[in-house]
Amino acid sequence: MHSHLLQDIGLSIIAATVLAYIAQFFRQPLLLAYLVAGVIIGPIGFRWVQEQDNIQSLAEIGLAFMLFIVGLEIDLKKLLTAGKPALAATLVQVVGSVILGWIVATALGYTGLPAMYLGAAVAFSSTMIVIKLLTDRGEMDTLPGRLTLAILLLQDVFAIIALAVQPSLGQDLPIGAIALAGIKGLALLAGALLVSRYVLPLLFRFVSMQPELLLLSALTWCFTVCFAAIWMDFSLAMGALIAGMSISTLPYTLDVVAKIRSLRDFFVTLFFVSLGMLMAKPTGGVLAHAAILSAVVLASRFLFIWPTLRLLGQDNRVGLLSSIHLSQSSEFGLLIALLGISFSPAHITQDVVSLVVIMLVITSTFSTYLVKYSHALARLVVRGSEATPLKDRLSTHGDDQDAQPADVMLIGCYRVGASLVPRLLKKGVNFSVVDFNIVLHDKLRERAVRCIYGDISHADTLEHAGVRDAKVLVCTVSDDFLRGVDNRRLLQMLRRLNPKAAIVVTAQSARHALQLYEAGADHVVLNRELAANHAIGIIESVLEGRSSDKRAHIAELEAIRVEEI
Repeated sequence: MHSHLLQDIGLSIIAATVLAYIAQFFRQPLLLAYLVAGVIIGPIGFRWVQEQDNIQSLAEIGLAFMLFIVGLEIDLKKLLTAGKPALAATLVQVVGSVILGWIVATALGYTGLPAMYLGAAVAFSSTMIVIKLLTDRGEMDTLPGRLTLAILLLQDVFAIIALAVQPSLGQDLPIGAIALAGIKGLALLAGALLVSRYVLPLLFRFVSMQPELLLLSALTWCFTVCFAAIWMDFSLAMGALIAGMSISTLPYTLDVVAKIRSLRDFFVTLFFVSLGMLMAKPTGGVLAHAAILSAVVLASRFLFIWPTLRLLGQDNRVGLLSSIHLSQSSEFGLLIALLGISFSPAHITQDVVSLVVIMLVITSTFSTYLVKYSHALARLVVRGSEATPLKDRLSTHGDDQDAQPADVMLIGCYRVGASLVPRLLKKGVNFSVVDFNIVLHDKLRERAVRCIYGDISHADTLEHAGVRDAKVLVCTVSDDFLRGVDNRRLLQMLRRLNPKAAIVVTAQSARHALQLYEAGADHVVLNRELAANHAIGIIESVLEGRSSDKRAHIAELEAIRVEEI
């Protein structure tokens, strides 16, 4: 038995690794590779795994680790301050998606609990996939990125509620059972928070100098809450999530996450491989239903998130990008389906689980390409769109005045551009800023800086902003963070609009800088060379025995920090 178990684990890991290389080559989420690996070596594939139940038992450990870390990374303070747009958009989207998914599932012939489960599978988006895609594209700190993250975190809260209610579904008195489940869930959460507030800080501080004991203490807390959740008729997954959330604000969180991550990666791989093994051989009908429900997932994001954000003052671009980011089903949908088949009697059949798995594969693959080309899609949709609630709101703050000509214009205000703002103010330079980050606009207006809302990848926006009359045009946003355009094309647009202005741009390499000079730049700033020149000066001073004025530099940094936007 043991030899079979080791052989099955080895086959699962090898298959997952091979498929992961293929997924990486095609720039697909690794989660999909693990699911496909399970399909290939499982019952509907080559049947190489002989002890499938053992793999699934080990996979539950991975599930606990995964949700424990998800809980650790949920910042409760950020959830409480997510703001009206994120909260309203999440509420409308989750409720609307569940209802729409239930209606479509019912029309496809699923009734009762299966239709409810499919509605839940439609409602949630994948935190792991979205964060990975946005991090790779450097968009986590943009307004659509922050809204997307807030919506994902709030979706996780709704998922916790679904996990709490799930065991009570299908009983004779569902209202009373659900109410009792809610009370027990609140009691479990309150108990975990109280222990983490008054007991765990003392315990963790006592063992903080022993990293091994700190890790074991965190894992012990995780499994203790899991056992409490099981005892109260909740799932292991809900216990792990609450355990992580309850200690997410402790100062040891980052260290615990770093140490558990390698364990999580191993067991989570087995978890998703085992999910692939759970798939029944799909019939043509199941595939057709999966395609229809996948379309419902995509449609629900545009039907509920985009209009809600527009009504709350965001513009078309932000609403559209946030909808695209969330256009896939979630691992939470898989988890809910997996738990649904584990109850006695089971809430759903194997076909429904297979349907949810196929939905995740379809939507995750499709959303990867949607996010990749999201800014190009946004330009196509938003182009020609006139007044939006955001533009109307900005106009009441004096946009007409802001669009007046300025001697110097910052085309985009990110990092280097943001650092230029206080220096330009000190020099008394007549300047303005063009950017589509509305949070940045609020900060700039506090300093009486003129700012124009607009997408700098559009020539019409640049013309309306008044670049024709500027003496100096400055774009310090690197190609890595520009969306829908690069510095070369942006430079060409600026030069066409204003042939006489001095145009300053930034480059990432000498070759890139030379290309920008050929395209018409007047001055190209090579950021890495500036940093290298500063560093070599420090190195030379140390080698020559001259001490650097550290205190003066710290004082300078403190002054800069106060002025930062």
